[in-house]
Amino acid sequence: MTTKERLDKICALIDSGLTSKNAVQALALIGFDGLDAEEMKSFRLWNDYMPLADELPYTEAQRNLHILWDCLDKTPYGMNCDFAIPLRCAIAKKLFKKCGDGFVANEGCKFNFANNIEIGENVSWNSGCYIDAKGGVKMGDFAMLTENVTIFTHSHSEHDHMARTYTPVEIGDYAKIYTAATILPGVKIGKGGIVATGAIVTKSVDEFTLVAGIPAKPMRKRNFDGEDLAKMNQYMMKDKAFQKK
Repeated sequence: MTTKERLDKICALIDSGLTSKNAVQALALIGFDGLDAEEMKSFRLWNDYMPLADELPYTEAQRNLHILWDCLDKTPYGMNCDFAIPLRCAIAKKLFKKCGDGFVANEGCKFNFANNIEIGENVSWNSGCYIDAKGGVKMGDFAMLTENVTIFTHSHSEHDHMARTYTPVEIGDYAKIYTAATILPGVKIGKGGIVATGAIVTKSVDEFTLVAGIPAKPMRKRNFDGEDLAKMNQYMMKDKAFQKK
């Protein structure tokens, strides 16, 4: 079977609704044999044991999509960009609250409550990102996360770990979050904003402003040529691969 044929078969199963029966077939196509539909129905994810599980429950199909996303990284297929990137995009379009075209995600990206994630067109996530979506995460067109970025949308009571406060995070169009940065609950990154490597962002970031440090502070305006954002080259990969041109 060719890579394209395998991908097409899984995407057809996703499009028809990833029931537990379909999920068993999809997982078998990436090397996870021996499961059956009843066993799939018994799977429970981290989400299922969180305080928001009753307010943001996964459907059967959403749970299976999340399982497929995580299982992909545990196989050689997760390294094959021609297979894994289009498959992650297909999963996200059905699993996320909203997912535009041209979504690129590398290996090792993890999230909870994917049904509370909204992303625009040509959004990209590099390897190892973690998205805590309990409070809601929105990313605009061409927003980019580089390696090992972490986004949090909730905080805990120091007395009662189950007592939590949820506040959304928004990342504007053409914003760029660099390696190992952390975005804390309630932060809004303005259009074209940049967060430097290793920064911990506790306050919102103005448009086209670069912030750095712990806690992150404004350093300067973003460097870019011209005023036409459409000409800004904020594609993840060479030759704009996998994204809308």
